[in-house]
Amino acid sequence: MSAHTERRAWIFGTTAPALVFLLVIAYLPIAYAVTLSFFKKTAFNPAMKWVGLDNYRFILEEPELWSAFWRSVVFTLGAVALQLVWGLVSALLLNRTFKGLNLVRSLFVLPYLLPSIVVALVFQWLLSQEYGVVNQVLMQTGVVARPINFFGGLATAMWAVIGMAGWQYGSFATLLILARLQAINPKLYEAAAVSGAGTLRAFRDVTLPNLRTTLIVIALLRGIWMFNKFDSIWLVTHGGPLKATETLPLYAYRLAFEEFDFGLAAAACTVMFVVLLVGAVVYFKLFDPTKEIEVGR
Repeated sequence: MSAHTERRAWIFGTTAPALVFLLVIAYLPIAYAVTLSFFKKTAFNPAMKWVGLDNYRFILEEPELWSAFWRSVVFTLGAVALQLVWGLVSALLLNRTFKGLNLVRSLFVLPYLLPSIVVALVFQWLLSQEYGVVNQVLMQTGVVARPINFFGGLATAMWAVIGMAGWQYGSFATLLILARLQAINPKLYEAAAVSGAGTLRAFRDVTLPNLRTTLIVIALLRGIWMFNKFDSIWLVTHGGPLKATETLPLYAYRLAFEEFDFGLAAAACTVMFVVLLVGAVVYFKLFDPTKEIEVGR
C-alpha cells in the first residue's frame, strides 16, 4: 500500500465516525421531515398517503402560517437587536481592568448557562401581574397606575418574550465581542489619540470597524437560533394570548401535537428550513467571509 493510499485511508477512518453520526443525527431526520411533507399522515390514521404538494398548498394559503411567520420575524429581529446592544455595552464595560473583574465577567455569562425553564420561571415571577417585582417598582414610582400583564397582554406579550430572550442570550454576544475587543491592537487607539480623536470618535473609527465581522457573525447565528426558538416562548406563553406569540416553531408544534396532522407540520417545518436557507445564502452573498476577516487585521 502506497503512502498516498495509507493517508487517504487514515483520513477516511478518522472522519467516517463523525460523518456517520452527523448523517444519523441531522441529515436523516431532515430527509424524513421533507419526505413526510408530501404525505398525509395523522395520529388517527398513521398510514401514509401520498398527496404531493397539497400540504404546501394548504399551509401557504393559510393566513395563520403567514401571521406566525411575521411574528417570527418580529421576535427574531427584536431579540437579536437587543442581544447585540446588550452584548456590545456589557463587553465594553468588561473590557477594563478593575478589582473583581473575573467575578463580574462570570456573572455576565451566567444567564447563558441557565436552563430555559429556570429563566422562564424567573421572568414569570419578575413580570407577574399580581406579585411581580417589576410591577411593584413601576407602581411605586408612579410610572403606571395599575399592574401590567406582561405575558398575558396582547400588546406586551411579544415584547416580554423578546426581553427575556435578549437577557438570556445576550451573554453569547458579550463573550464574542469581548474576545474581539481584547484582540484589537492598542496602537490603533494610540494613533487615534495622537490624531486628536476623542472617545466617541475612537469608538467609531477603531472599535466598530474591528467589531464588524464579529457583529455580523453574531447576527447570523443568533438570527437562525432565534427564528427556530421554541422552548423560551412555549414555557411562558404557550403561544398566547390569542396566538400573539405563536411563531413558526410553535405553529408547527400545534399542527403536529394539537391538530395531530404530521404531514402539515412537516410542510411547515420545511418552509421554515427554506426561509433560513435563503437567509443564509443572502448573508454569504452580501458578506464575503474572506473580506470580512481582512477588515480586522
